[in-house]
Amino acid sequence: MAGKLAPINTDVLDWAVRESGLSSRELAASSKIPEERLHSILVDHDQPMTGEFRALAKALARPTAFFFLPRPPVAETAKTSFRYPPGRGAEDALHFAERSALRSALRWQKIASWVRKQNEMDPAHLPRLPEEMHPEVVAEHLGNWLRWDISYQKKAASASAVFKMLRERVEDHGVVVMQFSLGSDSCRGFSLPHADSPVIAVNSAYNVQARIFTLLHEITHLLRGDSALCGDPRDDSVERFCESSAAIFLVPAEDLHAYVIKRLKVSRVDDMDHVRKVANHYKISMRAAAIRLRQIGRADALLYEKVNRIAEFGGGGFNPNVERQTTPVIRHRELGAEIPRLLFAARDSGSLSETEVRRHLDVDGKQLAELRERVSRPQVEA
Repeated sequence: MAGKLAPINTDVLDWAVRESGLSSRELAASSKIPEERLHSILVDHDQPMTGEFRALAKALARPTAFFFLPRPPVAETAKTSFRYPPGRGAEDALHFAERSALRSALRWQKIASWVRKQNEMDPAHLPRLPEEMHPEVVAEHLGNWLRWDISYQKKAASASAVFKMLRERVEDHGVVVMQFSLGSDSCRGFSLPHADSPVIAVNSAYNVQARIFTLLHEITHLLRGDSALCGDPRDDSVERFCESSAAIFLVPAEDLHAYVIKRLKVSRVDDMDHVRKVANHYKISMRAAAIRLRQIGRADALLYEKVNRIAEFGGGGFNPNVERQTTPVIRHRELGAEIPRLLFAARDSGSLSETEVRRHLDVDGKQLAELRERVSRPQVEA
């Protein structure tokens, strides 16, 4: 890569590489810099050429200006422990995609909190529930808080419509709900508690039914004051509590009993096709369906083990009804409505200029106007 030397701070580069969690081989492959040359830059502290520098900045998901800081930043410290996906313990490092998403979520959380303080806006309305509360009671509180009824799920045109409605109702309380495409080997989602700007992040690599369950799971974490990177249900009391609360919220016991007896015409479910019918009826994941069937005594643990081996990735193929993926559509999907609304409020009050808002959202003037129209629309009822 030809060009001039880039006079970056190599200590900052070292810090960024360590924080990324990438191995030298992975970084070499991502940046397309030969391993021998990368060793000279990272170990011998040779200054990179400008082309190499830009490639490293892109591979590490950092802005180029970051590498000219006078000293490495102080690393963010988590207020509570993380919970990892299956097969990964606390001793394992976060994946690069997870680290990048966490940095992005923390950045947006700081921006949201700053806007609220600058404009004397109310904090997010997130009631705190006692940790010892039973999952049935938590699910009831969730239903009241989100003004939710099981009929909304059954009448909805699709699982996507259910996810959209739930996301809108969560954001109506000031909670930021973001989506990151983290890949199939990363966590399902995570939550970041905060005094005025809590954040939920959902992995969009999973299908929308799985994302519905993740959203409710993470809301339960926030109501408890937890922060967690969540994978599949594991032998962990807090994870079991959150999954139970989410499953009960999505499928009330009386309604499920009636469906199994009247529609499936069985007393116990041990057939995968029946699990799929339950999941489709309630617009939920097969895992959530299996959990709930087991909870009400209509299935055993072996059924869940069967379902747990089925992947929940992808969006189900081409859909001609999906709207064109313009920049405003993508920003709305990734950031949700609450972040743009806060930025528009900051612009309207004069605490941020329109140029600053556009830079934060990475849009031009026309795209900004379209995005404002999208997040200003009244929520769609089932």
